[in-house]
Amino acid sequence: MTERRPGRREERNAETRSAILRAAEELFSAQGWQGTRITEVAARAGVATATCYNHFGSKHALIGHLFAPRIAEAVARVEDRIAACAEAHEIVRVAVDEMVVMLKVRRTLTFALFAALHEDAIRSDGPPRGPGDVRMIAQIPLILELALQHASDVLGLDLDADRTARYHTNALLLQVLTRPDSTAGDIRDFVLLQLRGALVPPYEATSEEAQVLRVEAP
Repeated sequence: MTERRPGRREERNAETRSAILRAAEELFSAQGWQGTRITEVAARAGVATATCYNHFGSKHALIGHLFAPRIAEAVARVEDRIAACAEAHEIVRVAVDEMVVMLKVRRTLTFALFAALHEDAIRSDGPPRGPGDVRMIAQIPLILELALQHASDVLGLDLDADRTARYHTNALLLQVLTRPDSTAGDIRDFVLLQLRGALVPPYEATSEEAQVLRVEAP
């Protein structure tokens, strides 16, 4: 069966979407969350403001879509380590490393994302309102949740991977945003140290496999 090639209209839509995302990344990076308006993004991308809204729905969704592909790539790398039968502690380290690098390298963008996350949380008074909520688009905790769920299964733990991942993702975000002088390694080790207690099997705490995170206390 011959694979259908994208039509010209689909190609134009993809090009427009890419141009909007590039413009948004440049402006959020240079001007921050409060300083950037959709009208400015549209002007830089060379499209109408309505076109931005047609593609992304809102400024909050737009910042979410800047992070979504990076999150998907990080999830894929964690899945690769699981498929390769890596040890649980290595997979958790990989997940935390992916999150730290993604958030710290683009710290100004991370500030913008953090602002959007909090605004959507306040507007919805708690849970995400739907697929356009930035928390549904940029699901950073999924990276760590995948690793924690695998570690929980391997180590025989009764761990709420979703809730634990969200808690420690928030801690990681705050470390990135409030401690600019900390290195990526410092932040990674801080998060791993906080996770260590949750991932030690209660029935075999001295075994080699139980030393899931192997992080020295500072």
